[in-house]
Amino acid sequence: MTQTTPFSTNSSLPLPDVFTSSLVEIFDAAKPAIVQVRTEGRGGGTGIIIDEDGRMLTNNHVVARDDAKVEVLLADGRSFPAAVLQRNPRLDLALLKIEGDNLKTLPLGDSTKLRVGEWVFAIGHPWGQRWVVTAGIVSSIRTAKLADDLTTHYIQSDVGLAPGNSGGPLLNADGQVVGINAMIFGGDLSVAIPGSVVSGWLAELPARRVTLGIEILTMELPENMRLLASQPSGVMVVGIRPERQAKHSDLFIGDILLEVEGKAVKDNAALLETLAASQEHEGLAVKLLRGGAIVEMEIATLLLEHRK
Repeated sequence: MTQTTPFSTNSSLPLPDVFTSSLVEIFDAAKPAIVQVRTEGRGGGTGIIIDEDGRMLTNNHVVARDDAKVEVLLADGRSFPAAVLQRNPRLDLALLKIEGDNLKTLPLGDSTKLRVGEWVFAIGHPWGQRWVVTAGIVSSIRTAKLADDLTTHYIQSDVGLAPGNSGGPLLNADGQVVGINAMIFGGDLSVAIPGSVVSGWLAELPARRVTLGIEILTMELPENMRLLASQPSGVMVVGIRPERQAKHSDLFIGDILLEVEGKAVKDNAALLETLAASQEHEGLAVKLLRGGAIVEMEIATLLLEHRK
């Protein structure tokens, strides 16, 4: 992994060692919550985990294709398929979801206190180089009219960004996320979506989401099962969480989900996409493989409160 720090202790700039040390601390604290987002046939970008349940933010243009598989690489080396839960093309924001445990988070800070001239830092994966940090100062905070019914704000800085940084965090000198890096304007000025704009968008999302309360694993089906299932893969139930066990006994470890609400679920991401589109549903029609036979049934869902 490549780590580029904006200053060194041998620099001729009149910056004390304590400042340099604080930057290293910011990087070390933020890195576990910053991911690389890789999209089939498109390349990659950056994302930040904002909730322990696996929700994360990135730019919409990083995951713009609805039919492309999305994979997320964590700093600890783990990778997960990801589903796009929500997107806002006009603000260039997307909310992704992975199913993982022991996830580190990087909450949004207060961008309204950001001032012109403040130091800011970006962490991302420019040109595929992973977890690179660059630094600069805030040049301006501007207002832009994106459409007749939409006016928003954005942060301009001279932080070095390149393809692969999109969707990553803009951090202030306290290590707080004050923006989501989006693009580069002419004159090498980088643009970030303020944290206040991002928080406002998140607050408008549905208050509850559907979950099954299970641990899942994409499974390539043996040849004889492929003929029976009419698809090459499915999603196996490898664990059932206590909250589901306490309420329902309709799914069992070893069940292989093939369809949910008439849509094929050939991998984990496909299942998450289907659940994301099933807000407020208390039951879902599924087709699954159980004991070598096809079973069609309705299973109960769990509704979780959306944490703002």
